[in-house]
Amino acid sequence: MKPLMNEWLAAFEQRQPGVRRGPNWQHESDVTAFGALMFGNADIAPLTREPWPTELQPYAHQFAGDMMKSPLLVRVASVDGRPAYIAVNQRPGAPLPQKVKEFLAFMLSRDGQEIVANHASFQPLSANEAAKENARLQTFLPPLDPALQVYKTVANLHGKIDSIGSDGMKSLMDTWIQDFHRVQPGVQKGERWEHLGTLNGLLALLVNDTDMAPMGRELWPEESRAYDATHHQKFPVEIRVARGGFNTPQRTTAQAIFVPENNPLTQITVAQLAEILGEHPTITRWGQLGLTGAWADRPITIYMPPHVAPNAMSMQVMVLKGGRWNRAVHEGSIAQTAEAIAHDPGAIGFGGLEEGGAGLKALAVAGKAGGPFYALDAENASSGRYPLTRYMYIRLNRPLSEPVKAFLRYILSRAGQEPVRYSAYFPLNATEARQELAKLK
Repeated sequence: MKPLMNEWLAAFEQRQPGVRRGPNWQHESDVTAFGALMFGNADIAPLTREPWPTELQPYAHQFAGDMMKSPLLVRVASVDGRPAYIAVNQRPGAPLPQKVKEFLAFMLSRDGQEIVANHASFQPLSANEAAKENARLQTFLPPLDPALQVYKTVANLHGKIDSIGSDGMKSLMDTWIQDFHRVQPGVQKGERWEHLGTLNGLLALLVNDTDMAPMGRELWPEESRAYDATHHQKFPVEIRVARGGFNTPQRTTAQAIFVPENNPLTQITVAQLAEILGEHPTITRWGQLGLTGAWADRPITIYMPPHVAPNAMSMQVMVLKGGRWNRAVHEGSIAQTAEAIAHDPGAIGFGGLEEGGAGLKALAVAGKAGGPFYALDAENASSGRYPLTRYMYIRLNRPLSEPVKAFLRYILSRAGQEPVRYSAYFPLNATEARQELAKLK
């Protein structure tokens, strides 16, 4: 695809003068293209075939923390009757980098497809085919708060930083340390830079084996007790570094409140949820939530994941403030819970929006009595208006070294929050960032 790529780029550069050919503009074979994409040496990889299983297996391992089993394959032409693709790395639910998105959109445009038509060995897409591929590029890009602070470099800053923690934050941590090293070249990764799981980070903190522990969830009550037992204080230093996602599979995501789709209820408050889900429930029938007629005396039945599952622990912290669950809850797997809610008219439950399914609807939620109520969508989750959104954290033991404090200030700056926009998580706003910066003083 080398001739096509060269012509596409030349035409795109004329339309977008700010875009230039990168240092790794090489088109030798499908194998080398896929390898370059997998190891982050290329933004895009032209392929004249589907990826092989022998390529996808290491790819899935490389991006396990990002839940990426395959790159996004955008069909841009046909060659000898077979699809020709541009492969790009895209975390589920994340937007593409703007320059990549615009270049792909150009390839799929009328002008881009005319370039294809001028090559005898390639065939252009039909208008419908191009429109279908272009629609796959349209994902929500969260805004960046213009009031976020600009990072100020620190003179004569030197040292190494160890980090052990969340696999779901691995890509962000790698990006942050690489970008930080460019502005503070005296600071480097330490010998321990391992992101295999949130629990690993907590255990490393307990034994003082890391400078920082990226954790993709709230600290659970028993973890707080363990920390108190070893460090004689209830919590480690806790810095929010991003907001959890909207519908990121198996990762930190906002909590949806599900009922069957034929339930007339449309909204609920966090306080009402606590009165339903808590150990001593005071709301047990749908009439107490305002429903009338046959619904008024119908009992509320609660379905939820196992109480030790991350979603359940998150709700216990956010809604019950660490209190105990209603003894009448029905626990099951994600699939079992969704199916039970769909088939029980009196059911209510919770989980990530992506865990819903046929027969379910998500309620709008308010953080206080009387509202306002917000539906769970990308805009409300990214802004924090939806009250059951979550955060990504870096937790640390005191005292904090100067390199660590500077690194955290960078993460909380405008430059540090920019890559969060493309991670399937959401950036903090300026107020949240200032609150976290105050903890570093």
